[in-house]
Amino acid sequence: MGSTNSLFIRAGMVLCLLLLGLTVSYGAAPGKIRVLLFTGGHDFEQDAFYQLFQGHDDIEYTEVIQPRANDAFTNGAVQRYDVLVFYDMWQPISESQKQGLMQFLKDGGGLVGLHHCLASYQDWPEFLNILGGKYLLENGTIDGKAYGASKYKHDEEMNISVVDKNHFITQGIEDFQIHDETYGDFYTKPDAHVLLKTDHPNSSLNLAWTQNYGKGRSVYIQLGHDHLAYENPNYRRLVTQAIRWAAQRPNPISLFNNNDLTGWEAEGNAVWTVEDGILIGKQNENEEPGDLLTKESYRDFILTVEFKVQWPANTGVWFRYQNADKAYQADILEWKNPVCWTGTLYCPGKMFLSMNENEKLVKKDDWNTFVIHCQGDHLITYLNGTKVSDVFDKSSDQGKVGFQVHAGSEFKDMAVLIRKVVLIPEAED
Repeated sequence: MGSTNSLFIRAGMVLCLLLLGLTVSYGAAPGKIRVLLFTGGHDFEQDAFYQLFQGHDDIEYTEVIQPRANDAFTNGAVQRYDVLVFYDMWQPISESQKQGLMQFLKDGGGLVGLHHCLASYQDWPEFLNILGGKYLLENGTIDGKAYGASKYKHDEEMNISVVDKNHFITQGIEDFQIHDETYGDFYTKPDAHVLLKTDHPNSSLNLAWTQNYGKGRSVYIQLGHDHLAYENPNYRRLVTQAIRWAAQRPNPISLFNNNDLTGWEAEGNAVWTVEDGILIGKQNENEEPGDLLTKESYRDFILTVEFKVQWPANTGVWFRYQNADKAYQADILEWKNPVCWTGTLYCPGKMFLSMNENEKLVKKDDWNTFVIHCQGDHLITYLNGTKVSDVFDKSSDQGKVGFQVHAGSEFKDMAVLIRKVVLIPEAED
């Protein structure tokens, strides 16, 4: 458990902006799960811990620090987030703040509790029902039964058993070992849905569980004391998937495995290879074009593609591709009449639905990122973080994802290089 009294004044400006009703987030993108991260009241290795929330296509986070963090429950700030992650260890909470947290969950918000937050709000019985358990800082009574104070011990090697291997949060995780801090003699609600257990003699049996609270979802994971836990790949996956489960969102799908063309099929005569983890498309020796398309079709989604080309080029990212006459393409090109650049949105039969007129947005000799958001007939495209299209169109409501190598002798030396293709499916309205 360690020290319980350290407060963090880092990011004071972030707090001020948040409490003024503004949001400071990291890596914002359309459709991301918005996480509000509570810290304060307990030391932690900050840089290593923050990395748990960075580098995800579908997650952005804002940190708020106690004692001001609880104000988010009463100033309306919490309503702008999908999931609260508690990594604080804090006691004072007002009646209005309690009501704000409970209402957030009852309305469908998510909560992920990590490690020492199990000892928060000792004098608020309802927090036990929200989190599903309690670390007792001193002898106490729960449901009329007396319990002794809980215990902790640093630097323990723990064997972790995955109890429910079919749960969303534990997908892809087998039994594992971790070096972490144990908690012993803490309380777990009998009706909690247990995900992880351990047989360590200094630890209580249950290590992770889920609960429903109104329309909301709550997860608690006991692990997570320092960098030795944060850097464990199983722990990292648990935290990420717990956030998605609490937000009631799916896991992203990596359409390109960086090894081969599994899941893809070619149309036409272009040459598609994978070299050093990069997908490469070129005209064949006879300067013939072609397309590479996923075998699966998708309807509503957020698609992230990282690409680079050898110029001159005329290529692009197909999406909702049904056939050559029914599809959309985020273009990668330099078009002369009318003048437009990479990021222009093309639709067969309609030509350009929107045009990017800012040629400086594309990095001609470096990697670029498209983020394509499709929801119903609403299509939004970002190029390197800047919105380049925002249109409504009903030409194609679902289809494949893919890439094009265009015809034309002027493009005989062109190559389109792809290193990342990640799709986050969205629930249909």
